[in-house]
Amino acid sequence: MAPEYSIIVLAAGESTRFGENKMLYRIDGVPVIRRVVLAAINGLAETIVVLGHEAERVREALQGLDVRTVLNPQYREGMSSSVKVGVRAASATRGILVLPGDVAFMTPELVKLVIEEHRKTGALIVLPTYNGRGGHPILFDIRLRDELLNISEAGRGLKEVVNRHLQDVYRIETGTPRILLDIDYREDLERARRELGQQ
Repeated sequence: MAPEYSIIVLAAGESTRFGENKMLYRIDGVPVIRRVVLAAINGLAETIVVLGHEAERVREALQGLDVRTVLNPQYREGMSSSVKVGVRAASATRGILVLPGDVAFMTPELVKLVIEEHRKTGALIVLPTYNGRGGHPILFDIRLRDELLNISEAGRGLKEVVNRHLQDVYRIETGTPRILLDIDYREDLERARRELGQQ
C-alpha cells in the first residue's frame, strides 16, 4: 500500500560554508544527517534521503535505518534539483514534506505535528512557525506535486510555490526555535545550543 506521506530529507550539498561535510559532523556523537533522519522516521510516512556530495559516506551514516536513498547527480545545481529528485521518488498519496538535512535539532514530535495538522485541515501547504517565522519541515499537499517538479534556483525554489499560494498556507505555531535552527556555519551550532538552553 502506498504511504500517505513522503518526507524528503535533503543531504546532497557540499557544505562549503561549514568547512567540512556537515551531514557527517557529529553532535553528541551522532552525525547530523542521522539525527535529522531519526526525527523524520515515523509510522506516518516514508522517508527518502537525497544524496549527492560524498554520497557513500552519507549513506553509511544511515546504516540500519528504514530509509530509501536516491542520488542527485546534478546536486551542484542547487537545492531545487534535489527537491525534484526526491519528489519524483516519492510514492505519497496525500502530501510531501521537505526537510533540509542540516536542521540538526528537529524532533519526531515536530514532524508528526505538521503531518497531523495536514490530516485535520487538508491545507495546500502546512508551515510550522516560531514567533511568526516559517521553518521546517514544510508540507505540500499532493495536489502541488507538479509545481514542485517545476521549481528552479532562479525562481527561488520552494519559496516560489509557497508565495504562489500564500492565501492557502496553514501556519502552525510550534513554540520552539528547533524548526529554524539549520547549521550553515560552525557558529550556528553555538547559536543553536544557546537558543535551546544547552551547555
